Amino acid sequence: MQPENESGDQGKRSFIEEARRGQIVSAAIETIAEIGYAKASFVQIARRAGISPGLITYHFTKREELMKQVMQTVHTSMDKALSARAEGAESYAAALRALIEGFVFYFAERPSEIIAIGQIATASRDAEAARSWFEHQSAKTLAELEEMFREGQRLGELREFSPRVMAVSLIAAMEAAPAELLTRPDTDVPGYARELADLFERAVSRPGSEASSS
Repeated sequence: MQPENESGDQGKRSFIEEARRGQIVSAAIETIAEIGYAKASFVQIARRAGISPGLITYHFTKREELMKQVMQTVHTSMDKALSARAEGAESYAAALRALIEGFVFYFAERPSEIIAIGQIATASRDAEAARSWFEHQSAKTLAELEEMFREGQRLGELREFSPRVMAVSLIAAMEAAPAELLTRPDTDVPGYARELADLFERAVSRPGSEASSS
């Protein structure tokens, strides 16, 4: 899922410019995670990145633009990680398990990203573009999950259920995982991922299948 209005701009940037933008985005994520969204000014982000604030404004003219890029960067990184885990899945149930477990493991390994995108998504100022992009992407993800469930049903792999209800429920359960991992750092991550995947694999599997009877 390529972020909107990014591919064309990327084609015009040099490798050094892309690397610098990546450095700034990484610094923004860590700064927000450490001192909070409200205090994460260009000055603070520049200090963490070891560059001048003016260099940030060269690449991102407004704070809002940088916050949107943070959202896009985290989403793209997560999308690549989940796609890699699901690649080669032999069934829709296996792909679903890979997706759920991959999501839990991804955020368990990147707590700063959880905090950063969570704070941006609920920010009251300078984040309208980021929130709008996030809402659009969330709607797109919901539609993709619905279609995956419908296709699995058409092929007879999945039982009959409302793809919309299942997709909404799955997203809600997955979105609850990062908060659980943050508030309970001693969480058994592999166990949590496995239990969550088991729950939904049984929910979508046809009666009598290996998943529903395990």
